[in-house]
Amino acid sequence: FNGFDGGIARKAVQPAIRTVPALYSFTQSSKQAFYFIESASLKGQPLDSEDIIIAYNGDVVVGSRYWNGEYTDVPVIGYDEYTENEGYCKPGDKLQFKVWDASSNELISVQAEDDILWQDLGVTVLNLTSLMPKTISLENAYPNPFNPVTTLNFSLPEYQDVMLQVYDLQGRVVETLIDGVVEAGYHSAIWNADHQASGVYFVKMISGEYISSQK
Repeated sequence: FNGFDGGIARKAVQPAIRTVPALYSFTQSSKQAFYFIESASLKGQPLDSEDIIIAYNGDVVVGSRYWNGEYTDVPVIGYDEYTENEGYCKPGDKLQFKVWDASSNELISVQAEDDILWQDLGVTVLNLTSLMPKTISLENAYPNPFNPVTTLNFSLPEYQDVMLQVYDLQGRVVETLIDGVVEAGYHSAIWNADHQASGVYFVKMISGEYISSQK
């Protein structure tokens, strides 16, 4: 409040929006919708200010925001032919939300009560909660291609031994990312390839009878 001769003037101050890490950044366009997150929890615990809510269209990041309390607004961007942001949202696309849990360094899938569909200029209020995965899965690396860091997300329905390794085109192991028992839930492994030659690599995950590989 500022005093002056005729009385009191009041000025609203908008807090600065925190910039998310480049891995979860997105390209602004003329088309967007807003999702207001009324509440969000992971394993029954509320988020804190270092956690990031991220919106995906397939494996493309289309929106993100640091959690800043009740009704955190997450802008989700649509496809714009003038921006050439291929893979961004089109009317009716089904969104998936994930949370980067800063305390555990994990990317965790969360869900709302109903399917989350995108519409330009839409405004939606959501409550997000995490669920334990029902199956083992290794998701596509993101980003891909990358330079020099990419993230590999995987899920486990129970405690299991996990081997996650990166191979070159000759079939040689160039790095072991995980080798040991991992608890149930959603997990992320980050591969920094700045010490490797540019080219094509493969990642393989083995857990019990589950084997999955990708380029």
